[in-house]
Amino acid sequence: MMLQPDASGQLGARHAVPIPTPSEITTLVDSHEMYREALRQRMEDDWDLLTLKEFDPGEGYRSYTSNEPMTYFAKMTASLAAGTLKIRIPVEKARLEKRERESGKERFFIGILKANDERLLGLGEPVLLDSLAAFINLRGWYCGRAMLVKDPLTGLTYADITPWDPLHVSWGVGPRGLRWICHKTKKTPAEIADEYGSTNGEAVSGQRSAISYSNQLLDDSVGLDVYDWYDETNNIVVIGSEYVKPPTPHTILGRVPAFFGTVGPLPLIRSRTLIAKHNLIHQGESIFAANRRLYEKVNLVMSTMLQLVALSRDHPFVITSIDGTKTIADNPWLEGSQTPLAEGDKIDLLPLLEMSRDTGAFMGLISAEVQRGALPYSVYGQLAFQLSGYAVNLLKQATDSPILPRKRAVENAYLQITNLISDQFATRAYPGVQLQGRDTNRDWFDEEFTPDMIVGLPSAEITLVVATPQDEMQKLQMAKLASEGPWPLLPMRVIWDEILNYQDTDSIADAIKEQVAERMLPTAALMVLMQALEKQGRPELAMLYAGELIKLGILNPNPVSGAGMNGQAGGGGGGLSPEALPAPMQGAPTPQPTPQQGPNVPPGSSRPGAQAGG
Repeated sequence: MMLQPDASGQLGARHAVPIPTPSEITTLVDSHEMYREALRQRMEDDWDLLTLKEFDPGEGYRSYTSNEPMTYFAKMTASLAAGTLKIRIPVEKARLEKRERESGKERFFIGILKANDERLLGLGEPVLLDSLAAFINLRGWYCGRAMLVKDPLTGLTYADITPWDPLHVSWGVGPRGLRWICHKTKKTPAEIADEYGSTNGEAVSGQRSAISYSNQLLDDSVGLDVYDWYDETNNIVVIGSEYVKPPTPHTILGRVPAFFGTVGPLPLIRSRTLIAKHNLIHQGESIFAANRRLYEKVNLVMSTMLQLVALSRDHPFVITSIDGTKTIADNPWLEGSQTPLAEGDKIDLLPLLEMSRDTGAFMGLISAEVQRGALPYSVYGQLAFQLSGYAVNLLKQATDSPILPRKRAVENAYLQITNLISDQFATRAYPGVQLQGRDTNRDWFDEEFTPDMIVGLPSAEITLVVATPQDEMQKLQMAKLASEGPWPLLPMRVIWDEILNYQDTDSIADAIKEQVAERMLPTAALMVLMQALEKQGRPELAMLYAGELIKLGILNPNPVSGAGMNGQAGGGGGGLSPEALPAPMQGAPTPQPTPQQGPNVPPGSSRPGAQAGG
C-alpha cells in the first residue's frame, strides 16, 4: 500500500513502519519539497545575497552590488567557527570518585569528533564546526547524519558525522521526534558507481544498478537524483524506481540516526490567513532576515549614483547647427582633440540630473538600519575615535544579539550528535575504537575505548565558548570581584564553572593546591623545578636543584633498605631512590656539606677556637 504524507510530511502511523518502496520514497520526498517550496525559495534567495548576484537596476543604469552580505556572513561564520567547544559530563558531588569514568567519556567524544574532522578534511570538506556555522548562518537550519560505521575491509570502527545542506533535505516528525529524513542530491553516474556499485548492471549489493538501465543515464554530463533515506529502522538509497542500496538496518533501532533543528527561539507561528506551508518561510531564519529588502535599496541608490558619475564622465551634448547635421566625431575631452564649428554652430552641455540634497541623509538612515540588522561597523575596525568602556560594552551587546541564537544552535547540534554516537556505541554492535586527542586539561591521550566505558553515564553538556581577548579579561575581572573579601559572593567552583567556563574544575583545584603548597614550602618548589627540568631534557640544571635538595636532607640518593618510596621527602634516612634523581646523578656519590670557613682561614685549616684533633 502506498504511504501518503500528511501536512507535516509524516509517513503513516508510528508503530507501523513498513519498508518503503522506491516509488514511495521518491513520491513522499518530492511532495515534501513542494510543501516547503516557500522555505526552499527563501534559502535560494539568501544564496544569491551571499554570492553577490549582480543587482539589476533596470535598463539605462549601471549596476552596483554591495558586498555587505558577504562580509557580514564571513564575520559571523568566522566568529562561530573560532569558538572553543567544551564537552563536559556532569558529576554529582556524591560521585566525585567516579570522575575518571566521566573524563573517559569526555575523551571518547573529543577523540570521535577529532577523527571525524580528519575524515572530512580527507574528503575535501571543511571540519564539522565550520560547516555547521556556515549552514546555520546561511540557511537558518542544521542537519546531517551521525552514525558509527564498521569498515568492511579493516573491521575498524569510525564515526560518519556528515553535515547536509538543509536546502536538499526532507523530513517528517511525529509526537516523539524525527520519523524519517532524506538527503536528496544530484550525482553523475561515475560518482554513483564509485559510491554504490559499478555501471555494468550490477551494484555492490547484488541489486541491479539504477544507473545502468538506460545508456542515456550513463552520460556523466547528466545529474541523477539520489535519495539517501533514513527511518527508524533502515537506510535506503534510491535512484529512479530502483534500490541502489537496499534496506539496510542500522544499529540504533527506533531512532533515526540523523540530527536536525532550527535557529532561534521562535516557534512555528501559524497565520490566520496563510496556509501552513507559507508560515514555514520564517522558521529557522538566516542572518540576512532583517536586511534582505534593505540590501536592495542600498544597491538601487548606489546604482543611481554610479550612473550619474558615469554621465559626468561622458557628458551629453546639445549641438546647434544650421542644417541640424552637426556631429562630434571624436571624444572632445581627449587631449589635443579639435571640433571645427561653422558659423552658427554651437555646442552646449546638457544639464545633468542631480541627486537630492537629502540623499546623504537617506543613505545614512539605511546604513544605520543595516547595522541594527547585522553587526555594527566597529566590528570591522571602522572606528574613527576612542570609545568609553560603556560604549564598548553596548557594542558588545549589539554583537551578541545575532551570534547567541546561532551559538545555541551549534550547541544543540553537537548535543544531538554526541547522544546519537554514544547510544549506537552502547549497543555493543561495534568493537573498541582507538582514539587520540587532547583532553580537557590539554593533555594528549591515545587510548582504546570500549562500550563499557560510557554505558550508564549522563549525556554530555555542550558549550561553545565564543569570546574575544576583551571578553576573557572581563571574565577575569568578574571572577576577582566575586572571590575577594572574607565573605566571597560565590564559591570558587561556581566561579570556575559559570564565569570562567573551566571544564575540569577538579584538576584546577588540584593545580592551585600544588601552587599554594609550593609558595608556602620553598623546598616543594625546588622539587617541582627539578622534575620539570628533567622532563624538558635539561639535566644540568636538574642536577643543580637535586644537589641543593640533597644538602637540605630532602633527597637521599642512597636510602636505607626499606626506608621509603620514590618521591618521599628525606629526613631520618628516607628519601628518593637513585632512579628518582636526574639521570646523570644516579650512582653519583652524595655531595658532602662544605665546612664553614672563616674569611681568612685557608681551606683544610682548623677553625679558630677548635680543639686539636677535633
